[in-house]
Amino acid sequence: MERTGDKLFEKALEYPATLDTVPKIKATTPLIITFDSQTVNDTSLVLDQALVSFQHVDTKNEVALPARAVKSTESYKMDVSRKNFRLHFSSAPGVYNVALVLGSFKQGGLFYDLGNVEMVAPKGTKEKKHEVAYGPKPEIHHRFAEPQKMPNILVSLFFTGLVVVPFIGLLGGWAYLGVNADKLQMEPVGSVVFMGLIAAYITLAIAYWIGVKLFPTLTYALVLALPTYLTGQYALSKRIEK
Repeated sequence: MERTGDKLFEKALEYPATLDTVPKIKATTPLIITFDSQTVNDTSLVLDQALVSFQHVDTKNEVALPARAVKSTESYKMDVSRKNFRLHFSSAPGVYNVALVLGSFKQGGLFYDLGNVEMVAPKGTKEKKHEVAYGPKPEIHHRFAEPQKMPNILVSLFFTGLVVVPFIGLLGGWAYLGVNADKLQMEPVGSVVFMGLIAAYITLAIAYWIGVKLFPTLTYALVLALPTYLTGQYALSKRIEK
């Protein structure tokens, strides 16, 4: 323990020895714990976990503070600063059991009980009482989103009817140009396959309109493109020959 650079208490321990006294720790008297770890062969051991545990003897509440590695001395250091003292111990003074909680992936873990220390709260500090109240919580009232206002059914039917207008325009254009299907029987197989592929394109367009995604639609269209071109060319060439 140190205060303004002066050591008030110093104790060196070697596992499994413990403190033989109960030193008093105040906010103005920071507690510093320095330790090193070694293997059974007396070689330095790098720890994967190094914590200092403070457990209140009466309430059993526990505070675990990490110890940082000091590379220059190959040791570990933990100090209870004034900030940590006010945060963890000012509101809960009393006797604490201090222990090292060490861990290594290679060598395993170790729980080293160092002994007890007494945390003395500054004068005028009141201990906080943590009370847990059990009972029903306030009722939660959910408010769902109001349904979106839909247009009149006549408006929906009007725009649905507009979808058919391009098809009617297509038939009107064919009639205006004098297109007819009288000579399709001259090459029935090619004509039927060609018209079937055209119908597949129309079905694909309807499927895209209903819910098929864009990229699957383009994939199916590319698959139909080459057969449609070949069967159309074949049917038209046979018609010209006859």
